[in-house]
Amino acid sequence: MFKAHLGTDIPYEIQDHEWMELGQKANHYSGADIAVVCREALLRPLRRLCSSTHFKRVKNPNSDGPSELWLLCSPDDPDAKEISFDELDCDDLFEPPVIMSDMLAALVRQKPTVGENDLIEYETFTEVSGQEGY
Repeated sequence: MFKAHLGTDIPYEIQDHEWMELGQKANHYSGADIAVVCREALLRPLRRLCSSTHFKRVKNPNSDGPSELWLLCSPDDPDAKEISFDELDCDDLFEPPVIMSDMLAALVRQKPTVGENDLIEYETFTEVSGQEGY
C-alpha cells in the first residue's frame, strides 16, 4: 500500500525488507492514514533540499536535461560548494529520493486513526452479519 501511495514517478531507495518493516509498524493505520504518511514522506526530501547549505555537481543519470545536476551533500564532502537552495535553478537540481528514514519519521508524525475498539467492532459485525452485511 505504501508503494501505491508513493507513486511510480517518485524516486525512492527503500529495500524490500524495509517495506515489510513499514507494514509491521503501520498496525492500526487505515488506507487514508497511509496516504497521509506517504504525502508527508514525499515532502521530507524537499525539506532537506531547502535547508541544505552545500551542494556538489554530479552527472545527470537521465539523457534529457542538463549534463550535470546539483546534489545536496555534506559540508565535509571534498567537492562541496557552499550554496543555498535559493541560488540554484530548480531544473539543475538532483531530486533526492525518499528513503526509509523519511517513511519512519512520517509514521511517527501521523498517528493511526483505527483503534483497537474499532477493530473489535468490525470483527463482531463481520461475525454477526457476514462480510456483505446481511
